[in-house]
Amino acid sequence: MNKQEREKKERESKCLNTAINNLLSQKGDSKRIGKLMSGIDVERDSGERPDFIRYLVPKSPNERGIVVGIEQFRVDHISNLTKNDRYQSLGIIHQKRTEAYYNKWRETILNSEGIPEESISEMCDVLSHHSNNAAYATIHTFISSFKQDIDTHMESIDEYESAIRFEADKRNADHMLIILIEVHSAFQNLFFHHNRKIHYENTPVMLVLDEFIQLLEKADKRVDYYVLSFSDTLNINTKTITVNARDIRGSLKKQHIPIYHYCGADLFLSENEAFIKDYHMDMKHEEQGEKITFNASPSMRMMRPEYKLKYTYNALMMVYYYYAKKEPVVLDFDVEAMCEVLFPYIVNWRKSPDDDGGYEPVFWIAPTEEYVKSAYKEFYKRWNLDEILNQDISTILDSLE
Repeated sequence: MNKQEREKKERESKCLNTAINNLLSQKGDSKRIGKLMSGIDVERDSGERPDFIRYLVPKSPNERGIVVGIEQFRVDHISNLTKNDRYQSLGIIHQKRTEAYYNKWRETILNSEGIPEESISEMCDVLSHHSNNAAYATIHTFISSFKQDIDTHMESIDEYESAIRFEADKRNADHMLIILIEVHSAFQNLFFHHNRKIHYENTPVMLVLDEFIQLLEKADKRVDYYVLSFSDTLNINTKTITVNARDIRGSLKKQHIPIYHYCGADLFLSENEAFIKDYHMDMKHEEQGEKITFNASPSMRMMRPEYKLKYTYNALMMVYYYYAKKEPVVLDFDVEAMCEVLFPYIVNWRKSPDDDGGYEPVFWIAPTEEYVKSAYKEFYKRWNLDEILNQDISTILDSLE
């Protein structure tokens, strides 16, 4: 096993152990699956698949053991489309860069009276690279990356099945296939609507989206369970759930986990399109005695406001549609603001006269400019957004420690 393979295996083992510990802390099916995944490792050649095969020894002579195959892969919200039409994870590149920075400078900083200038400059570079990649992440890169990885791994089901059955037959044991999916998202400022209640998350982690569930439902039926490990890009915060592959929606319902329909404005962008172009974040710092101030200077070209407004209107119409069906929705900042400000005034929807396929609201009475300004101010105040959106970079850095 070369260095790259060894590092990959170490990352997979770390994620697997985190998922197992999270499941063991839960109840019912989740705890049971956590125990199944905690069996004894079956030794094989390093290149064999699935990624892990574990054997759960029977508790008594009258019981059969269980051989559990675990195939694992990572899906990143922060991804880009390469020249060969494959999505490449940029999130894991940022994670590796951050870990390399930490390992390089940790001891030096801990054993120094001050923070070395070079380490601060490197930190600015790490943050700049991350911002430059994250700026283009949309719901489409997220869903497309998910679909690509699901499809790729489903093509190898025969190989997984053969390896698991081989080990099970040797032990006269039952067998099971579990797919562990690391879902890394980089969303900010989302509003979750469920049962007419709303909660806001500045940096949400767990996103059980209907688009993902549909992809899993279409996958190979030989999978027994999916374990979904949700986290941010750097794995700072992780939440884990497990679902029966043959009854995904029923499993989630039993766990009281809602399935959300995503209604962000970026849902209506074309693939590889974003609200910004030519984004670049320049990160610098200033030192004043023991105080270090980080200054972030982004530059970009923004989509014209009237174009973005059309996307936001379309997303808002989807909110109306799912609200009528009493189904959970998750809204981005712009759609939520418009929803709270304009909801009372909208009586219907019509096709936009100058946009093929677009829609716009029909107002009962056109809201005045004074009302809109006041309503937006109340929106910021209600969710304490001024404080959240204006937090300085040092607060963000504190969360990485």
